Amino acid sequence: MRIKTKKKIAVIGGGIAGLTFAHCLGSDGYDIEIFEQKPSFGEAGAAISVFPNALCVMEEIGLLDQILSAGGHFQQVYIRNSKGKKLSHSTPKSDYPVICIHRADLHGILLTGIPATLSPGFELQDFRETKNGQIEVQFTNGESRLVDGLVGADGLHSQVRRHIINDGAPIYRGYNIWRGVVDTTFATGYASETMGIGQRVGIVPIKDGKYGWWATCNESFLQKDDPEGTKDKLLRLFGDWHDPIPELIRNTATILKNGALDWIPTRGWSLGNATLLGDAAHPTTPNLGQGGCIAIEGAYLLAKCTKTHGLGPAAFHRYEQLQFPRAKSVVTESLQLGKIGQLSDPFSTTLRDFMFQVIPSTLAMKLVDKFFSYRVTKIPV
Repeated sequence: MRIKTKKKIAVIGGGIAGLTFAHCLGSDGYDIEIFEQKPSFGEAGAAISVFPNALCVMEEIGLLDQILSAGGHFQQVYIRNSKGKKLSHSTPKSDYPVICIHRADLHGILLTGIPATLSPGFELQDFRETKNGQIEVQFTNGESRLVDGLVGADGLHSQVRRHIINDGAPIYRGYNIWRGVVDTTFATGYASETMGIGQRVGIVPIKDGKYGWWATCNESFLQKDDPEGTKDKLLRLFGDWHDPIPELIRNTATILKNGALDWIPTRGWSLGNATLLGDAAHPTTPNLGQGGCIAIEGAYLLAKCTKTHGLGPAAFHRYEQLQFPRAKSVVTESLQLGKIGQLSDPFSTTLRDFMFQVIPSTLAMKLVDKFFSYRVTKIPV
């Protein structure tokens, strides 16, 4: 009896998108190798949302219970001004919990039992399609692989994207973001966003007294926090905001910083037997908390299309056809929400805060439900 040879797939990037794809596709008929340029597979980061539209995928691949156990659930969302006045209160409703989790914990769960070979210390140098349709992948360490398909899941500054689309650097949206995780004694069960003039702070529960927070400020791209230092700068910016914001900043050991960057998705992120996934295809600003979620959705779609149509251009075209409108909607609406949040003149911010008070929370929840209720697992491919 003839043994069927497994198709070889190279996944460039060992983040959430690439790991989820491997879980969704599995090893039945496929030999997956995940290449990570860092010397080890691991993740730092802060809090990340795994909302209901992503949890349905985690249930499909058998990881839902682990993620629910490691994450922080919340039932209430408050919007406030910098003095602590409540502008809006809403209660998200879904058939799955609404949670946030530490990025490192999510990454660790995805690494457990993954049906793939993990190869750290491999930075992509180049790839080319051979005459027989395979792809030769070359790495800066001198090694190479001959594979049947290539998935670029290498994030915002994707090298695979540079080879497929080559559309330059992502777009800076005018504000920087600081993130941290801190142990607290505050009650869990709620999330909040506080809006000021060109500045915001968000707080989400992670687990067992840990909270994730993020802060934004309009300024030039990755403007240095010198000479005062990051924490002193943030306390200058937010030190007179309502409790517990100053305390959260003061008690955070490690604060990360990045610019608000995205691309409005454009079609054509697949080329032959290579395609893009997650932030490599459609990076988004974090204002909807959907960046990781749509990466997880895309990983599921790509795997399902591959199983249905076979590894290659037909599957990649169908995956892009289905993922593109969803990704464009998230990126565009997150961008618009960020513009509202980062308003920087007193008249506009006063009007914005007034509108939050008078618009019924049920209308705000319609926007949330548009994303929460999407079930990629029910999409025919």
